[in-house]
Amino acid sequence: MTMKILVNLLCCFVPLKKWRREIKRKLVGNKSRRKRLLAHGCKIDNEILTTPEGVKIDISNVPPEAMAITKEIFLNKDYALNFGCDAVLIDIGLNRGIASLFFATYPNIKKIYSFEPFKPTFELAKRNLELNPHLSAKINAFNFGLGKTETTLELPYMDKATGGMSTTHDVCKGGKNIKKETVVIKDAAKEIAPILEENKNKHIILKCDCEGAEFEIFERLNEEKLIGNIDVILLEYHFNKPDGLVSVLTKNGFAVRTKVLSKKMSTGYIYAVRMTEKQSIVLDFKSKYNVKES
Repeated sequence: MTMKILVNLLCCFVPLKKWRREIKRKLVGNKSRRKRLLAHGCKIDNEILTTPEGVKIDISNVPPEAMAITKEIFLNKDYALNFGCDAVLIDIGLNRGIASLFFATYPNIKKIYSFEPFKPTFELAKRNLELNPHLSAKINAFNFGLGKTETTLELPYMDKATGGMSTTHDVCKGGKNIKKETVVIKDAAKEIAPILEENKNKHIILKCDCEGAEFEIFERLNEEKLIGNIDVILLEYHFNKPDGLVSVLTKNGFAVRTKVLSKKMSTGYIYAVRMTEKQSIVLDFKSKYNVKES
């Protein structure tokens, strides 16, 4: 009898749905994730996962989340791009550093600027960056978040859900082991403008996954007319419909494609590329994601 069948039988005697879900996650989910990662060429040794590209990731802290993020980025390749020109990446939402490390494997990405507001999560990212010194040399990591204005906040935080913490929404309601974290938010326009100026002769790629803050960040960038200096945007939106973001991007000359992950949770992806003469990156991106001008 397989483990999955045994677990399903066990859950027949568990009264609450949330308890049954937790049992299945711990007894089946973790094993299944490891199996899929190993089947795709990853190696796991002493809770250090090594991807087929040779990137090392510490999965000792909340293994299900660490493995899920690794699978999304390295196996599903949700952020994969094909291009042949030099570029700089701005990573808003460093989290554990896995996406920044993925982008650092691209020889043509010369520099990465990454932002993570929550200190415990930032420490997890530092650990992964330290495991990959040949890649982290490209990465400039900052322990603060981006938003519409400069402020310091006291926010709820859960160690077991680092990838879902938000600076704009209370995502910890009903959660366990909630603590408070002091978070510094800086003006997105003031932080990104110098990066664009310093790298004005390179293509700019912006990856944004910041659990709701994306709306005020892009509002601020639009106010300061900075969006037109970005070439490619890979964005995950949360908690609200993407219409406002899509409108801002199309008005700034981008071709945009949206991909809904959950209508109920108002979550999904926005892939956008600015329609300029820089076709070496544009054409490959449009082909990969079947981007059509909105």
